[in-house]
Amino acid sequence: MSGLLGVGGGFLMVPLQVMLAKTPQLKANANSLAAIVPISIAGVFVYYFAGRGGPQVDFRFALLLVVGGVFGAYVGARLASHVPEAWLGRGVAVVLAGVGLKEIISP
Repeated sequence: MSGLLGVGGGFLMVPLQVMLAKTPQLKANANSLAAIVPISIAGVFVYYFAGRGGPQVDFRFALLLVVGGVFGAYVGARLASHVPEAWLGRGVAVVLAGVGLKEIISP
């Protein structure tokens, strides 16, 4: 499911927080990122210990992704705190629409 929904399910979690729980956009983004940590750790354990033919985790490559992800999250969070709430919501909507179109168009 993490591959289908994104590790944290942010494409669903963020809009639902904003629309149903009336959470401010910036806080919904932050909550979604916080949820990724335990979900990711659980997924790594499953892939490492239950992989067919051995572990399915390449920790060297994953370390590169972690470094890039931490840097990107830091920069993105700093920038997001300076963007008006309405623009953040529109940005999330544009990204979701783009991903949806890609999924419809790509085989």
